Amino acid sequence: MSSSHSTLASKPLYPPTVTAPPQPLPLWRFLPTFVRNPLRALPRQVYEDDMLVAARAGATIAWVMAPALVEQVLVSQADATTKSPVEKRVFNASLADSILIADGAQWRWQRRALAPLFRAVDLQTHVPAMATAAEAQVARWRSAASPAPRAVDEDMTRATYEVILATMLVGGRPAEAETILKAGNDYLARISWEMAFALLRLPPWLPHPATGQMRRAARQLREAVSAIIARRRTEGGDGRDLLGRLLAARHPDTGEPMPDNLIVSNLLTLLEAGHETTAKALTWTLYLLARAPDWQDRVFDEVRGVAGDAPITADMLARLPVTQRVVKEAMRLYPPAPVMARQAAEPITLGAHRLPAGSQIIIPIYAIHRHRKLWADPDRFDPDRFLPAAEVARLRTHYMPFGGGSRVCIGAAFALLEATTLLATFVRAARFGWDGRHLPEPISRITLRAKGGMPLHVIMR
Repeated sequence: MSSSHSTLASKPLYPPTVTAPPQPLPLWRFLPTFVRNPLRALPRQVYEDDMLVAARAGATIAWVMAPALVEQVLVSQADATTKSPVEKRVFNASLADSILIADGAQWRWQRRALAPLFRAVDLQTHVPAMATAAEAQVARWRSAASPAPRAVDEDMTRATYEVILATMLVGGRPAEAETILKAGNDYLARISWEMAFALLRLPPWLPHPATGQMRRAARQLREAVSAIIARRRTEGGDGRDLLGRLLAARHPDTGEPMPDNLIVSNLLTLLEAGHETTAKALTWTLYLLARAPDWQDRVFDEVRGVAGDAPITADMLARLPVTQRVVKEAMRLYPPAPVMARQAAEPITLGAHRLPAGSQIIIPIYAIHRHRKLWADPDRFDPDRFLPAAEVARLRTHYMPFGGGSRVCIGAAFALLEATTLLATFVRAARFGWDGRHLPEPISRITLRAKGGMPLHVIMR
């Protein structure tokens, strides 16, 4: 057994966050701040108020934080909004017209085509592949045992990508995986430039310092995925995986197959989103456990008690409530996708505010998860916030690690299964330690990354 847990309450952990400016930044400060880290441009009021409306570059910007108002934007008045043109511009080169950025009928038929991949009964069958990928990462740690800290963020990216290859894209080749991983990282690492130019309504033809690198990364991504599609058409394969589902999809009105450019965009969307968000969630979870060793002990004891030395199986996951609470609290403090955006397609009333058509509506999930009105001591790490009685008492827009409304992440259940399976396997096999120095700033690059990476000691048990 591990050491006593009696010190949990006496050693509260307040992990790193970002410093918010007291007011919305003027334009001359906004651009450099946003490019460094968009979270630094969120004004303090978004952590304290229900809603904040301001003007920037001739447009109305509304930050919406109150769960009831978020529910209006995403559910009851969802037809009055569209995906943000900022998001569409940012992903146009890599994910054009995909399920991530499409609207209306174009989005609905793609969602219907992909939904069967994520049925709860089918997701359970993926747990063995998840456990195998986790054990492969444990084996890499054992073979490279070293007293030096490891780049755990890179380890999580590789492990979660192996899960995607084994479950969603059966038969993917290592060289293609490397290309997609590297190009995807290159694209996201520089994405705040494109976002800032879009928010300022600068014309798309105007280059910024990252334009060339982003275009090159997008081209590499699409070429790699196109090669996968061409090989599948030549060699055949499992029609039940992600690519098989996309190739078999037919438009409900025309009966036409999904065009190749849309197959490429959707395959890329689910390959990238399917591992990137889970990798970031696990990275932050391991950091929090390294900083809160008593909680790490609790996870270890629970997993050993349920699974012993056996591989994690689907039927075990419901018996790992502490492990699941830790994952959920990590995603509260560090939501994998920290901001959502919509645009008002027509005038819309939210609370006391009447927003004109064209208004940008920002749902700052990172701030909602640390909001002073919504959470007691919001910056403290406390997995017991997710005890069943507490969860039931919250509105669904109170906690949104996977977004919300009809466009909630299609792979949310898959990601939770994966994160729980991998975390249980990792903590049973190794102890994670903080180096005592690195305080990683959460930095938004569509997903929530750790500035400077995540060096942690990995001590095999």
